[in-house]
Amino acid sequence: MDKKKILICIDWYEPGFKAGGPIRSVVNIVAALKDDFEFYILTSAYDLGETEPYEGIETDKWMDQGDIFIKYMSKKNLNTSSIKGNIKEIQPDAIYLNSLFSKLFTLTPLSIARRKNIAVILAPRGMLGKGALQIKATKKKVFLSLSRLVGLYRKITWHASTTEEEAEIKKAFGNRVKVVIAQNIPMSQKLSLDYIMDRKKTGVIRFVFISRIARKKNLKLAIECLKKCKTDTEAYFDIYGNIEEKDYYDSFKEEIKDHGQIKIAYKGVLRPSELHHVYADADFLVLPTLHENYGHAIVEAWSNGCPVIISTNTPWKNLRIKDVGWDVNIDDPENLVKALQEGIDLDFTSYITMVRASYNYFKDHISDSEVMLANKKLFENAV
Repeated sequence: MDKKKILICIDWYEPGFKAGGPIRSVVNIVAALKDDFEFYILTSAYDLGETEPYEGIETDKWMDQGDIFIKYMSKKNLNTSSIKGNIKEIQPDAIYLNSLFSKLFTLTPLSIARRKNIAVILAPRGMLGKGALQIKATKKKVFLSLSRLVGLYRKITWHASTTEEEAEIKKAFGNRVKVVIAQNIPMSQKLSLDYIMDRKKTGVIRFVFISRIARKKNLKLAIECLKKCKTDTEAYFDIYGNIEEKDYYDSFKEEIKDHGQIKIAYKGVLRPSELHHVYADADFLVLPTLHENYGHAIVEAWSNGCPVIISTNTPWKNLRIKDVGWDVNIDDPENLVKALQEGIDLDFTSYITMVRASYNYFKDHISDSEVMLANKKLFENAV
C-alpha cells in the first residue's frame, strides 16, 4: 500500500538550528516515522536571522534525501504563489504546520488546504501558553480574536505535546476543537552513563543555559539570581543560544561577566552535534522560562545526565522528588535563588545520584515506544 503523503511547512529546518525546539521536534518526528509516511518538507533556505542561504544547499528544487524530500526556498520564491504551486505539485494527503503566526508557512498553506479540502495538522509549539502570550500581548490578542471570528483554524487537527497544551488550545479555541496529544519525540541517547559520570569529577560547578536568548526564556532572571548565590568553589555559568531579541540581550549584557567566584560568559550558538558533550560537562541546566509546551533543552539535559533547575512553567513537575532537578515558582525569584544555592551546596555523592536519576528518567519515562505510537496515530487519524 502506498504511503500517505505528509507535507511539512516550517520556517526553519536542518541544517538550521538557531530557531531551537521546533526544528528538533520536526527532525525527530521525520526520523522516527519516515518508514510509515512519505514526508515532504517545505522550508526556507536561511537560518533564523540569516540573509545568506545554507552552504552547499541547492535552493528551489525538491531534493531526495533517501527517505524524505526537502525543498529549501530562496528569497525570490518565499511568496504565496510559490507555496500554492508546491502544494499543487505534491498533492499531499495532509499538511503539517508548526506555528500559529507564520504568514508564509502557516496562514498561506492553511488557506490553500481549506480550498482544496486537504487535512491539516497544526502544532502551536507552545505559542498559546500564558507566558508566551504575554509577549507582544496586544497584537496576539487581536489576531486570536479575529481568527476565532472568521473560523481560521476550523476543522483542523491540533497537535498538543501535553495535556497542559491541550488545555491551552481549548481555552483559546473552545472545547469542541479536535486535539490529539502526542508527546514530542526526543533525540536518542548517544553517551553512556559511565562516560558521563567520569566527566563530572571536575572540582568546579558548571551551570549552563542552552536556549534562544529571548524574553520568554528569562535568562536575565537566571543571571540576577545566580549572582545572589554564595560559593567557596570555583563556579561557571556558560550561556549558549542565538540572540533572537537583541534589545532584551542589551538590557543585561553588561551583567555577563565574572562575579566573585562565579564566572559568567556568553559562548555563542551550539550546533546540535555539540549538545551531548556540553550537557555531559555541565552540572546543571538553568532555564527559568516563562513557558514551555515541552522543553527540548530540559529533556536533552536529562538524556545526558544533567539535572535541571527550571520554572514551574513547563510540563515537568515535582523534579526534586524524582531526584532530577528543581522546578520552582519564579513569581518569587527567591525560590530560584534557593534552588541554585541548593545545587551549589549539594555534596558529590548526592549530586551523582541526581546524574544517574536524570539519565534513567529520560531512558525509562521519556524515550519509549508509546511516544512513537502516539505520533504515528496523530498522522494516521488526520488523513
